[in-house]
Amino acid sequence: MSEENEKQSAKIIQGPWKESKRKVKLPDKDAIELQETVDFINDLTKTLMVQMIHTIKENEINVEKESFVNNMSFIIEMVRATLLKEMSLKTNMTKIMDILFEIIFNSSSDIDNFKSAIIKMREEDNNGPEMA
Repeated sequence: MSEENEKQSAKIIQGPWKESKRKVKLPDKDAIELQETVDFINDLTKTLMVQMIHTIKENEINVEKESFVNNMSFIIEMVRATLLKEMSLKTNMTKIMDILFEIIFNSSSDIDNFKSAIIKMREEDNNGPEMA
């Protein structure tokens, strides 16, 4: 052994190690699968939006205006929610989209129904996607 290898091996701490009283909890298969699905949807959304914004910019539309950025933020979340919904996942945005669809295409619904639904959703404290 070279002198340098001997110095490095002297830094290694030998076991046996005490067993921890707490067991490491690994995510179950469903949680891992859900995270992989959400990650896929986020990547797909990002890819779609980058292509769309690039095409819009190539057509000489100012993509740096604050109004454009605000509107695109909404569109990005709608695309993401649509893809999540197609994968049997729901978010608050999918609920909003369902309500908006109902208001637009059902003459008996009105904007007051939308307002009350938004208030109810805020009270439920739903932070992430859930299984449909």
